[in-house]
Amino acid sequence: MSPANSGRLALAAAVVLLLAGLAITPVHAQTPSVTASVDRTNLELSDVLTLTLLIEGVSNVNPLPQAPAIDGLVLVGSERRSQQTFVQGALSAHFEFKFIYQPLRTGPIDIEPINVILDNTVHITEPITVNVTGVVGTAQMPTGAPPQPTSLVGQDFFAESEVDYETPYIGQQITYTLRFYSANVFARPIYDAPDFAGFWNPGKSSEEESLADAAGRSYRVTEANTILFPTLAGDLKIEPTNVSVRGGLLGSNVTQFPTRQIYLKVRPLPPGEPDAFTGAVGRYSVASEMDLDSVDIGDPVTLTLTVSGEGNMESLPAPEWPDVPGWRAFDNDAPYQMSIVDGKVQGAREFERVFIPSASGSYAFPPVEYAYFDPYIGEYVSITSRSFMVEVLPDPGSPEAEPLATSGEVEEAETQDIRYIKPVPDPIGRPASPLTTSSAFWLLWLTPLAGILTVAALVAYRRRPAIVGITGEPNAETQAVLARLATVEPGTPATDAASMALHGYLDVRLNCTTSGMSATEIAELLSRRGVSSATCQGLVDLLGKLAEMRFSPHEIEGAEEVAQDVEAMVRELDEELPA
Repeated sequence: MSPANSGRLALAAAVVLLLAGLAITPVHAQTPSVTASVDRTNLELSDVLTLTLLIEGVSNVNPLPQAPAIDGLVLVGSERRSQQTFVQGALSAHFEFKFIYQPLRTGPIDIEPINVILDNTVHITEPITVNVTGVVGTAQMPTGAPPQPTSLVGQDFFAESEVDYETPYIGQQITYTLRFYSANVFARPIYDAPDFAGFWNPGKSSEEESLADAAGRSYRVTEANTILFPTLAGDLKIEPTNVSVRGGLLGSNVTQFPTRQIYLKVRPLPPGEPDAFTGAVGRYSVASEMDLDSVDIGDPVTLTLTVSGEGNMESLPAPEWPDVPGWRAFDNDAPYQMSIVDGKVQGAREFERVFIPSASGSYAFPPVEYAYFDPYIGEYVSITSRSFMVEVLPDPGSPEAEPLATSGEVEEAETQDIRYIKPVPDPIGRPASPLTTSSAFWLLWLTPLAGILTVAALVAYRRRPAIVGITGEPNAETQAVLARLATVEPGTPATDAASMALHGYLDVRLNCTTSGMSATEIAELLSRRGVSSATCQGLVDLLGKLAEMRFSPHEIEGAEEVAQDVEAMVRELDEELPA
């Protein structure tokens, strides 16, 4: 055998022996270990601190360690990584838990020992002390670029939040801004926003993306803005927003980045508000419009006040409407529109009030005053709308509506009034008594007329309308009126029919047209005829209710009982009015 072959055989034998020796060498299990470290021990208030827990020597960690609470630091992010390998035929694992903190104060900050449970054994880390120094100014950002944290060194992701006003007035708009920095263009963050307790959120928000360079790296910055209106005065807080990012194989690793908790001191509105103030906060202007400048008695007119500007339009309060004597009024719905312009909620809201006149004449509608609190100047502001004149035309059947005689007619009337009467010559003989002075003549004529009136009264009684079914003994005059009102056209609303019946009854009993009179005027006439003040007041209330129900755009409860109300009123009047 050649020397070369002998050398190869010797080498092969040595390798075999070495492998055999390794094969029979016992495998010593790795001892579990837990260590804690920080990326820096000296930092500034604008920096972030990364605390890393390194766990080795185990194949699994359960339970997972939690971020320790550290006095002087606030948790702003966390990350979890793991790596598994085979060492000498045995499985070895390497776990890293990273907790990211933001300093809250300067001076030394102690990180107490951290307890980690591995295989039912408690492992304790060494304590760590870091020193925080004063504030370092943030670099000036170009116009339109989002602000950045001063330090993003070693951070693939970072989340922050802020508000534009930390001491707003109650009802003043503030904007909550969330920014998420991502150095990984493929990462898709998931946002878990707080519930904003103590704030009214109109659901108006915006989101945009931009690029920023920091710490020598390029970041994609996602900025989300949420509009809020504080509803309570005092100390309020906004809980952190959690941003989650999945990573690792099949997204098995989940990293959470909570923002800081925000504290606000909401100021109450100052004293000294004007009488017209109803609670509006913002900046507004007003415009008004009257749909008609002349109406008939009982017909409605609508006054519209449009409040537009910057503020919470959805909860904008209505104005203090002025009283107009001789008119009844009620409010319609107040539609609004709202949008975001340059980061501010803007829009308009229309307040409508319907007025119903009860008497003819010319009426002045005074300006509507609207007061609001301007949070930007800290003062109350009052603005007014324009005034209006409305002419209420008299009822065509009333005396005031009769046209005046022309000058020609007046002259003719005066001429006829002073014309002499031609004397009648003396009779030749005394004439006989006229036939109309005979009682027999009138007896013959009144007998059939009495029969006709009796039949008409019976028919009227049988056809009396149900809405005024008086249980007593109404006089024949009242029965005739009710019979006439029973011919109301089918399909007429119950309110209209009841109003017609009541006014028809009053026309007959008062011997005048009451549709053109106010409820107060009718009550005064009844009072002069002996009707009690309680019944007069009840009639005024009933007439007002009928007017409101006739012209309201919405269904009013009690419409089905209006017939009974009219019936009861007619019964009371029949008892108190003289026959």
